[in-house]
Amino acid sequence: MAKKPAASTQALSLEGDLDVFSIHLQWEKAQTLLTTLNGSAEVDLSAVGDLDLSGLQLLCALDRDLRSRGIAFKVVGAKPEWKTRFAPLGTAHLFEGGGA
Repeated sequence: MAKKPAASTQALSLEGDLDVFSIHLQWEKAQTLLTTLNGSAEVDLSAVGDLDLSGLQLLCALDRDLRSRGIAFKVVGAKPEWKTRFAPLGTAHLFEGGGA
């Protein structure tokens, strides 16, 4: 019987702003996480300056796509105000992986 590959965490550190002006470039960087076949994925936002609704959409899309494949997704390094700002939209769970 063939062994399953060991589960691993694939990490991605984003830098700069996650906003409407940079979202295309940030999405290209994030595509590496979508190729993960097992384990878990982590996005580090500790070097991100600003996060707007475009950035939130990117995080939600990653969360949806990875979880649909059974891959755990976690965001770390998020600023506490982002959780507060986006909580009314039902996305606070994205920022519970660890604060900055």
